[in-house]
Amino acid sequence: MTVDLNVPQEGINIPTSDDLVMKDSSLMGQLPLTAIFTSFFFWANLYFYVCVFNRTCSPEWNCRIVTALHGTVASILSFGSCFVFGPWPFTYIAQPNTQLHTAIITISIGYFIFDFIWCLWYQTEGIVMLAHHVVSLVGFTYSLYTGSYGSELTAVLGGSEVTNPFLQTRWFLKEMQLYKGRTAFIIDTLFFVTYLCFRLGLGTALHYTIQTYPKLDLVPTLGGNAFYIISVVFGVQITLFYVKKYILKTKRIPPP
Repeated sequence: MTVDLNVPQEGINIPTSDDLVMKDSSLMGQLPLTAIFTSFFFWANLYFYVCVFNRTCSPEWNCRIVTALHGTVASILSFGSCFVFGPWPFTYIAQPNTQLHTAIITISIGYFIFDFIWCLWYQTEGIVMLAHHVVSLVGFTYSLYTGSYGSELTAVLGGSEVTNPFLQTRWFLKEMQLYKGRTAFIIDTLFFVTYLCFRLGLGTALHYTIQTYPKLDLVPTLGGNAFYIISVVFGVQITLFYVKKYILKTKRIPPP
């Protein structure tokens, strides 16, 4: 008995690659409030339990553990969306979200709500970082409400968060008084190179591609430009710090 592989067999349901990037149109025109609250509840409770187990550590130490975890998860999921499952963000612009896009954005919007509230409560961040959070939240909300622009957002999210583990490692080493010598140089170099490659390299190319798209809405236009300006501001601060410390070897300045 032979089986024709081109004819679907009864009782057999084989998922195709298209199923992995199925467009999620069920929530267009509305916000998945339950999913957003669940995401926020998860990150807030994770922080609570980290604080319980690390009672001797400061609130910022515990919050940065959560931040590092989100950065790692968001980077892996976003890179998987862009490079494995697709669609390619440089060509799939202003298009409907896939289910994977919606999941990634929902996970991250809950984290950013938590972290924004935490930053306001403890007043540890400056105006640039707070603006970064506001722009991110507006972008996530708009994407979930319209059911579009998920491809661009997940690409930006992955490029932004991939540097986060290095940044948090750097902070932890400083707190433990281990941020010195070769260790400091390796961490700073990884952070600097990764930031230049992803946020200012690929980020600039993606920003140009998106902003020159003829059918771009107003919110993504303004939000994309605002986020890019913030990235450039951070990039200038990081570059000045790295150049002065390791290339010019001048007097050490406070890190950004």
